[in-house]
Amino acid sequence: MKYLDISFEDLYIKDELFLTIGNFDGIHKGHEDVLNNLISDANSSNTKTAILSFNPHPKIFFNNEKNFLINSKNKKISILQNFKIDYLIDLKFDESLTQLSFNQFEQDILLNKLNIKKLYLGKDFRYGNQRKGSLNTLRKLCDSSNINLEELHLLNDKISNEKISSSKIRELLKNGEIKKANNYLHQKFSISGQVILGDQRGRTIGIPTANILFPESIIQIPYGVYAIKIKILKNHYFGIANFGMRPTFNKTTSILEVHIFDFDEDIYGNDVEVIFFEKIRNEQKFDGIKELLKQISLDITVAKKILKYGN
Repeated sequence: MKYLDISFEDLYIKDELFLTIGNFDGIHKGHEDVLNNLISDANSSNTKTAILSFNPHPKIFFNNEKNFLINSKNKKISILQNFKIDYLIDLKFDESLTQLSFNQFEQDILLNKLNIKKLYLGKDFRYGNQRKGSLNTLRKLCDSSNINLEELHLLNDKISNEKISSSKIRELLKNGEIKKANNYLHQKFSISGQVILGDQRGRTIGIPTANILFPESIIQIPYGVYAIKIKILKNHYFGIANFGMRPTFNKTTSILEVHIFDFDEDIYGNDVEVIFFEKIRNEQKFDGIKELLKQISLDITVAKKILKYGN
C-alpha cells in the first residue's frame, strides 16, 4: 500500500481508481463490508483501490478534541495494509482545505488530482465549505464526468440490529462496554505506548506491573480493571490492567498498569500494544495493601476465565 500524507495542492495520482472517502477511524464491520466490495469490484476491473481520508480528523481540527480516536494512525495504516488497499491518502485537513467550496473540492481534488472511475459513498457524506456538498451534488458531478457512484448504507449488527458506526463504538468505549465494542471492530480496541518507570510498588507486593501512559489522542475508557493481552515485540502475553488514579496510594495522575501473567522480564523502554478484552470492575480505593491484594487475586481469577488462560 502506498501511504500519502499530503496537502491537496501536492496531490496527484494518475492511476485509474475505485475510491471511497472517509476517516475510517476504528475500522469496523461496516467498513469491512465497504472495503471488501471496493476491492472485489476493483480486482474485477483491474483497477487500483484508494481511500481518501483526512488528517487530522475534522472533529479534532474544528473542536480541538482530545481522546477522540479509536485507532492510532499506525494501527489504521496497518489494518488497511492487510486489506491490500493500493492507496491510502491522508489529506492534510487545514484552513486551505476547509475554505474550498464544494465545487472547488470537486474540481480541484476529485477531478484534477485523481483519476476516479468509481466512487463509494454513504448517503450522509458532506464536503466543501459549510458542508454544502452532498450525495446529490456528487451525483451531478459523476453523471457529467463518467464516474460510477455507489451509495453505501450503514451495516446493522446481526444480533442487536443496531447500526454499526464509529460514533456508536466511541459511545460504547466511553461507557466501558469493551466486549461489545470489540464485536463491532475489525481488531480489538488497543492502545500503544512505551513502558515507563513507575514507583515499582507492584514488584514489592508481588504484583509487578508495566506502566504505560494512556495516549491523549485515543478515546479514554473508564477508570477500572480490564482483562488484556499485551504485545511485546512480536510476542503476545495475557494479563490484567488497571487504568486510573490509583486512589489507594493517593496518586493524582492517571496511568495504565499492566500485570502480565507468568512473566518476569525487564521491558522498560519497550514499545508495547495493550489489547483490551473486557472490563472487570471499576477502580476503587482500598483500606490497605492486604485488602488490595485480596481483590487483585479475585480480579486475576476473573481475567483468566475471560481470557481462557491456562485452559
